[in-house]
Amino acid sequence: MPSTTMTTTDHVDHVAPWLDEVLDQIKPGPHPSTVVVGHSAACPRLPLLTSALIEEGWNVESMIMVDGRLPDGRAFTESEPNFARMLDGLVRPDDYLPPWPRWWGSLVEGLVVEPLARDLVFAEARPIPRTWFDQPCVAPELPTVAKGFLCFGQGYQQSRDQARDLGWSTATLFGDHLHQVVSPKPVAATLMGMADCLAGDGGN
Repeated sequence: MPSTTMTTTDHVDHVAPWLDEVLDQIKPGPHPSTVVVGHSAACPRLPLLTSALIEEGWNVESMIMVDGRLPDGRAFTESEPNFARMLDGLVRPDDYLPPWPRWWGSLVEGLVVEPLARDLVFAEARPIPRTWFDQPCVAPELPTVAKGFLCFGQGYQQSRDQARDLGWSTATLFGDHLHQVVSPKPVAATLMGMADCLAGDGGN
């Protein structure tokens, strides 16, 4: 999850610091035949990352979203009011949310039963501001980038269907939301197969 930067006394920008943080983790480029992949809450912001890489000279051939919400220019809480109400019930006195695995009680432990893998997932999570989910994010069009969507189980079938209606390449693996942690090899193989199919597509 991202850090935050105060832009004015009344507004905190969470998108730009997130983008900077992700870009800082990427090895210096540009590299040929780049595929950009994002999971869950990263999906609505993935076009921004893709656009930033293109501006830096990377040859981004395709972008694949995995089990998340498609970009619609709105904040998470605007698109999903039930999710907003859940977050409001979790917010701490300092206006931060606890690490995301704690939002779901014992559910995450049931999804990732292998102790080491679960500990690694939990270790990466940290408290984030409640307002992180209230900031809209307008996605660039990316006409030259081929697009795909990988769905795990039933949670994001609506997003998969929306992606299909937009002409994106879509695929489904039957698993839970953290299927990439539980079954990394099949997920990686599916993503690589999607990337191969998208190569040379030339965008949507």
